[in-house]
Amino acid sequence: MSGSFNETKFAAFIANINLQHFGYEELLVGRYKADNGPPPEHLWDNIVPTIVVLDALREEYKASIKLISVYRTEAYNDPTKHPGRAPTSTHQAFSAVDFQVDGVKPDNVRAKLREWECCKVFWSGYEFKRVDAKLSTGKVIKMGPMWKMRPAGAYWGVEFQFRGYVKSYGASFTHLDTRGLTNSSPGDTHHGEGADEWAG
Repeated sequence: MSGSFNETKFAAFIANINLQHFGYEELLVGRYKADNGPPPEHLWDNIVPTIVVLDALREEYKASIKLISVYRTEAYNDPTKHPGRAPTSTHQAFSAVDFQVDGVKPDNVRAKLREWECCKVFWSGYEFKRVDAKLSTGKVIKMGPMWKMRPAGAYWGVEFQFRGYVKSYGASFTHLDTRGLTNSSPGDTHHGEGADEWAG
């Protein structure tokens, strides 16, 4: 997979989002681990709302955020090799990030993200269009509805409110994905419509 990955194109893609605190290299964490690789291009848009929310979180806390797991191939996510990983993990859809906020407990991070979900408006400099991820098993990881709009007079970018799944793992890390579903359980990735909702 890594042989077909265009890193220059990926770097330009991430630059178009206009993030303040993250570089494209951080989103490739774990790329060289056994059985893993970089995200396929058709899934790139899925990470946009997730990393935009984390960019805002980094600004909120004025603290560094370490990304510890982002994209996972099916082989790298395989629950038979890595117990505890969900067969339909949204990491495989390039929509999820496991991360640590320096000096902030995961439970507190989770509470902040829950406070923001469906309430805070975020801005992406790139007008993303998320897609479902189809696995070799035949299962589909759905990207459900998520409110977003293009402000009047705007020639680039969109505003959005995220919906997804947030979980804190003890004192270790926090998981965030923007699957487009609200208050869903970790294994519930098969509901919702495939298209984003537009307003305005």
